[in-house]
Amino acid sequence: MPAEPWIVDETFGPWRVEGFLAEGGMARLWRVRNTISGELGALKVSRSRDPDLLARAAREGRIQSAIRHPNVLGAMDVVEVEGTPGIVLQLVEGGLTLEAELRRSPLAGATLERAVNGVLDGVEAAHKAGFIHRDLKPANVLLAPAVLGPAGEGEGWTPKIADFGLARPEFEPPEAKLTRAGYILGSAAYMAPEQARDAGSVDARADLWSLGCLIYEMVSGRMAFDGATVDEVLLNVTKARYAPLDAVVPGVEARWQVAVEACLHVNPEMRVPDVATLRAIIRGEQRWVSEGGGARRGSIPGVASPMRAGRSSGPRSTPSPAPASETFVGEGKPAKAPGPGGKVMVGVGCLLAVVGTLIWWLARA
Repeated sequence: MPAEPWIVDETFGPWRVEGFLAEGGMARLWRVRNTISGELGALKVSRSRDPDLLARAAREGRIQSAIRHPNVLGAMDVVEVEGTPGIVLQLVEGGLTLEAELRRSPLAGATLERAVNGVLDGVEAAHKAGFIHRDLKPANVLLAPAVLGPAGEGEGWTPKIADFGLARPEFEPPEAKLTRAGYILGSAAYMAPEQARDAGSVDARADLWSLGCLIYEMVSGRMAFDGATVDEVLLNVTKARYAPLDAVVPGVEARWQVAVEACLHVNPEMRVPDVATLRAIIRGEQRWVSEGGGARRGSIPGVASPMRAGRSSGPRSTPSPAPASETFVGEGKPAKAPGPGGKVMVGVGCLLAVVGTLIWWLARA
């Protein structure tokens, strides 16, 4: 139980707290009910009193409230809880995360199509609203219970992009930025190389890299980038060193490999530029060919897939440890190859992790 049980039965704005739901590394979640409409929600309250993190919490509520889409977890209100911003989120009863689903098995067939399309639609909605997520990963995709199709197809859930704690407007004046130059924000196994160097300077193409990682994992059931340490994971990320999807999943449809390769290009100028283009590649409506060692295969099945320099020749034997998928906030230097006795420098200062399990995502719901 949390250290502040006093919040139960308290009222904040129109929301009365009915009970405690869950607790994570950076926030606590409480079940609340609107005293006027009777609507249920989940009140997310930051555990930190750090001014920077409180500012992020307030901005998270504003951003999430501005994005209205079935594939984005809705924010219904922002209230003050004892001087701390509290976000009232859509309550997903009995929901789970994409991370939890992938622990059981990779996705395939209609289920894979539904999941990928839902994630793409949610991210595209955020981008069209002018926001970059910067922390897309399976733990940040909720699977809300949904009605099955008329023929009973699908898994009965709707993907919802959640946790906009690291999100920011794509175009914002320097004085409004909360991320200082040189800061590392995000999750090592899913962040774009440029985000590992300076999270404050990235644009929406960083989310396209993360989408490539998500698609890779949905198809294969394993992370594209792994390593024995977070430093090693970041080094693999900055060199785009990963096992080709068709080496991990023999016989995989060419369109999935093309989509992954179009996203996982170190140079953002050579990366797929937006969600609409990525969707067209997956549907086979557009070829994708990039120069300089990126995705070099069109979306037509059967075309050969040349290996890219720096990528491993086969699947890795062990999955990445949990920290590689946790969210980091901290000052740092760009990841670089270790010198004679040195290691990759990820960052100095504060590293705050969040828990990406089902319970924690109930806390983020």
